[in-house]
Amino acid sequence: MRLQVGTRLQLILARPGKPAYFSSLIGYVSGEYLLVKLPVEHGLTVPLKEGERVTVRVFSGVSVYTFACDIESMLLSPRYYMHLSFPQEITATPLRSAARVKVNLPVEVRSPPSEHGSPVDAMLSDLSITGAFISAQTVLGAPGDRISVSFTFRVQPTNQQVEIRTDATICSSRSLDMNGKRPASQHGVGIHFDRISENEQFMLQHYLYEAENAVTP
Repeated sequence: MRLQVGTRLQLILARPGKPAYFSSLIGYVSGEYLLVKLPVEHGLTVPLKEGERVTVRVFSGVSVYTFACDIESMLLSPRYYMHLSFPQEITATPLRSAARVKVNLPVEVRSPPSEHGSPVDAMLSDLSITGAFISAQTVLGAPGDRISVSFTFRVQPTNQQVEIRTDATICSSRSLDMNGKRPASQHGVGIHFDRISENEQFMLQHYLYEAENAVTP
């Protein structure tokens, strides 16, 4: 997997309701153990137990890696971290990074990108980790124009709300008449995100993975 220090991890516990938490990798000794930060929720460390089994999910950008570990030990002072058993088997599922997942999310658009001025309310109808398609009742711009977008989504099973604010470049623009299925006044643009932080990308990958698997057998 070639994990780097600081890589975001999702920890899924073998408990009723399948609670999941987010953490990060501190380091590892190959074949022996992983060092992982204790997950925190509402400012408090999540109550875990030594010997407890956890499933770890890692998004690499091109694949989703899943493996099981046991909590071997926990250290609460001077830092909060734990030792996990080194994974024996790792499952890799290809993640179609450019694949778009159908969604229906409100999005605020500013053109040109600026913190000033009133945003345009629009709808984000499909989404990937690299871009999206947005429809609105006004023309948002032409190919090559730059805009800023802001939208939120929730990741399960913790129902955590994530907000994405980023600049984007318009790649395509067209009317959305759609043979009478949509009003002729609707316009759509395909955009490419200019920059998204590593944490935002992780959350977006997680959201897309869950959304795609919710509708794909």
